[in-house]
Amino acid sequence: MSTSEHVVHDYATTSLSLKAHPVSFIREKLQMLHILSTSELDNFKDGQNVKVAGLVLVRQRPGTAGGICFMTIEDETGFANMVIFESLFEKYRKEILQSRVIMVEGKLQREGEVTHVIARSCHDLTKLLRHLTEDQLEDLPLLTLSRADEKSPPPEDPRTKSRHTMDPKVFPGGRNFK
Repeated sequence: MSTSEHVVHDYATTSLSLKAHPVSFIREKLQMLHILSTSELDNFKDGQNVKVAGLVLVRQRPGTAGGICFMTIEDETGFANMVIFESLFEKYRKEILQSRVIMVEGKLQREGEVTHVIARSCHDLTKLLRHLTEDQLEDLPLLTLSRADEKSPPPEDPRTKSRHTMDPKVFPGGRNFK
């Protein structure tokens, strides 16, 4: 098994892994999209525009917050807190509630030691995790896909199975609190 497959299996059983963080396997793609790691937020000043992505850990929408949703994400370098106002929550409701990995664009807000990203847009990047469990089927010899002299269907060819067999529930969807 590859390291990424070990991590997927670890998350499926214990919701964490000591081998690596799932986001570390997609970091190169995130960098190509100019998405920062959570630790890089320390290098930016209050009011700057940033893009950050990570696994969704917690979503909170307390009744006393006037419709604001607070979200905490995690990548291989740490945690980041997001503030999503009610109008934006309604616009990106599906992405916010269904993402396992989310990318948030917004404005960095610093108040003393506390850092938040005030969201402007949210994007579901969960599909990037599918590549963590790619089957190693590239080197299989060519197999005949059909046999004209048989009445029963041919045996299933492993190359025709989905290459991305990861159960979408492996990575928790985050904890939702009201």
